[in-house]
Amino acid sequence: MDDAGPAAASMTTRNAGHAAVDDSEAIVRSDLRFPELCRIARLLLDVPAASLRLSGEAGSWTDLDPAADPDFRRAVTAQEGWPPSGSSLVWCGDTREDRAFAAWSATHGPGIRFLARIPFGPDDMGCLTVLGPSPRAETAEGVERLTALAALADQALRLSHAARRAVEREAAFRLLAEMSTDTIIRGNLEGVRLYVSPSIRNLLGYEPEELVGQKAIAIAHPDDAPAFKRFMEGVREARIDVAVIELRLQHKNGAWIWMEASLRLTHDPVTGVANGYVVSVRDVGKRKALEARLEHLASFDTLTGLPNRMQFGQSLIMAIERARLGRVSVALFYMDLDRFKAINDTLGHEAGDFVLQTCAARLRTVLRGADVVARLGGDEFTALLARDRSELSPIAERLVAAIGEPIAYKATTLSVGLSIGIACTPQDADRPDALLSAADQALYRAKAAGRNTFRFFGKAD
Repeated sequence: MDDAGPAAASMTTRNAGHAAVDDSEAIVRSDLRFPELCRIARLLLDVPAASLRLSGEAGSWTDLDPAADPDFRRAVTAQEGWPPSGSSLVWCGDTREDRAFAAWSATHGPGIRFLARIPFGPDDMGCLTVLGPSPRAETAEGVERLTALAALADQALRLSHAARRAVEREAAFRLLAEMSTDTIIRGNLEGVRLYVSPSIRNLLGYEPEELVGQKAIAIAHPDDAPAFKRFMEGVREARIDVAVIELRLQHKNGAWIWMEASLRLTHDPVTGVANGYVVSVRDVGKRKALEARLEHLASFDTLTGLPNRMQFGQSLIMAIERARLGRVSVALFYMDLDRFKAINDTLGHEAGDFVLQTCAARLRTVLRGADVVARLGGDEFTALLARDRSELSPIAERLVAAIGEPIAYKATTLSVGLSIGIACTPQDADRPDALLSAADQALYRAKAAGRNTFRFFGKAD
């Protein structure tokens, strides 16, 4: 890896099929966050290239380290015929030695020696692949990380398909029902409504006469009002002829409703001078909710509500960069619950999930709002703290004490402990993978010391 850091030393390429795609397909692709997922896959598995492909011409994304070996870069960028993905995870430690990949390696990828890939999505339509120029043995950690990323991609793709179907149904409804099913508004160049169609009753709960003579900005959300004001100035000055905008308007009951407004400037039929506008308004709240759910799924753990592994990876990159630019220290706490497996094995996943949720809440309570606390998976948690080194031991002690408090569950009391490994940047490491490794080593020492304690990387016990 380049010492400048993975964020500066990477290049993301994308091939999304035909250049001209319909709007619903564009919406689906923009929400998938696959370029970021490729980058996180490359960083988490410490490889110079990661690629994600959907079957047919649905799209492909590749994140490639520009500092990688030239022969390897050419092999990755020239790929047209990838080997079949199959229906399960494949870890090819050396493509020249693996009989299943030897023929492909000789003709398509002579610069690629390591390849691991895993399918995801309905009918295995997607495939996530990581590649390297040198042989690489299979590890449990590598398989776990690749599997977790594929699960995230699978969930995002399925929700994306649901969002696309919702958009397609909305488009079909518009064609069948025509414009009269939307709320039609006629206004003058000052933005004053001159006419409001009766469907406004279902849309916002008002009677048409309550809104006639008023300006739309009067019920616009405060956060959307400045942009809406600039938009209406463009209409008044005839700089905007046809446009589609989205904003939140207040329902009569006080709720905020996301609206899509399709506006067209109108002109005097004799003089040709602009004299107002006609706008068709519809509720797009369901689509917005799906978009928000997709974004949340890509960044947060569904069980605890904490940032997930991918979001933590992005936060770690940014924290290291801020530390480098601001010449400050950032501490990484790598945390693991002690005795959690016994609870999961004896009482079941319901009890285990309750313990994870309780511990996540306790971590958030001890740490302050500016600290980043995340769940990597299983019973592993991390935290990023921009604190003075003298503050770290007391914080670690409070975390261990908080997690060690008994947990009331149904008719019994559960007990777990917390082991913490601590590494700091730039003192211990100045790259994400190296800092994670340092904290992991410190965590191993904490467990070796009897668990339910903490250790610093590089500091004698």
